[in-house]
Amino acid sequence: MAVNLRVPKIKFARANSSDSTYSPIATYYMILVAALMLAGFGVIMTFSATAVHNISMELNPYLVFSRNVVITLVSLIAAVAASRFRPTTIRRWSWALFLAALVFQLMVVPFGYAQGGNQNWVRIPVINQMIQPSELLKLATCLMLAQVLANLGERVNNWKAVAVGVGLPAVASLGAVMLGHDMGTALIFLAITVGALWVAGAPLKWFGAIGLAGLAASAVLVMMNPSRLRRVMEILPGLGSAPDPSAPTQTAQGLWALGSGGLIGLGPGASRAKWNYLQEAESDFILAIVGEEFGLIGTLTLVVTLGVLVWGTLRLASHSPDAFVRIASGGIAAWLIFQGFVNIGSVTGLTPVIGVPFPLVSYGGSAFLFTALAIGVLLAFARSEAGLTGWWRNRAETGPRDPRVAPKRTRVRRTR
Repeated sequence: MAVNLRVPKIKFARANSSDSTYSPIATYYMILVAALMLAGFGVIMTFSATAVHNISMELNPYLVFSRNVVITLVSLIAAVAASRFRPTTIRRWSWALFLAALVFQLMVVPFGYAQGGNQNWVRIPVINQMIQPSELLKLATCLMLAQVLANLGERVNNWKAVAVGVGLPAVASLGAVMLGHDMGTALIFLAITVGALWVAGAPLKWFGAIGLAGLAASAVLVMMNPSRLRRVMEILPGLGSAPDPSAPTQTAQGLWALGSGGLIGLGPGASRAKWNYLQEAESDFILAIVGEEFGLIGTLTLVVTLGVLVWGTLRLASHSPDAFVRIASGGIAAWLIFQGFVNIGSVTGLTPVIGVPFPLVSYGGSAFLFTALAIGVLLAFARSEAGLTGWWRNRAETGPRDPRVAPKRTRVRRTR
């Protein structure tokens, strides 16, 4: 007797699917709740990862924590403001934002500051703070590519039109970032471009060509830089130098921290790796501290929460009737996926250490601020699908579970 098994096909976000069960309200809350959970947990883990180091340096143990709280609050306010914009307004200003961000990124050449081998920081005199322009450029590139590809429409199969409209600004972004020698961030821009092209429906054969070109360019850039070559050799068994137990690499320290956490971890604040054994414990290697203090359960919970955030973003990319919204959401999803994967890979030894933070969890003002702004843009898209058309208030009657602002209530006078 033959048995017919229905095997579900996984459809990535390439077209607008008509699904009667789809709810933009559910998408809104998936993105909102997951982002808030990651941000809140990041504040807690930043304090855990930095307090001991500050004490050893005879500094205030709450120094980094207080700064992170301020950064988080400012970023949340910015995200809320961004979520109130209409997608049409965001689309209208996407090119202006991209050009401004590109000029800002180019300022790292004459005025930039080096940190971690990358000259990718600019000091803003008014607020006396260091800002990483490439983080703003990520969001601007997502929006710019979405506008270009949405305008192309069916001409997305025309390689000449795509090469001019998408290729030139994408290469300009990559080149501007590489002027600061930040290869890790440049790879994220490549992922954003691939994600936007995928959602726009570009021919599949193009992705093979982009992949080969990316691998060739990456190989050349790695061979030209001894530090990058050493990091690549560290993760390739048999090709690098024999590990020195007296001077373990950061990846080895991260793996020891993850392994010592076991299933449930050593407990909040009980990490040993943060006692000046693991550099960048609050940023690039925050996942190792999470694994050591909260174990495999805590690590998987963090990864699953990021997965929920990405899932909500992909729901926008696959269900929105607006091509601009779909493509921009796809670019942001590729940004979050690739950045999360590389950060996890750096800690676990699957990828070289290239200094990429975990989205919304790692400590970092610029990275957190502009990732939060990207979340605000996604929330604006979801709110628009739910029917919001105003800036602060929606005039339509809505239910209490709707993410839109509730309508103004009228008081009824009681007669005695």
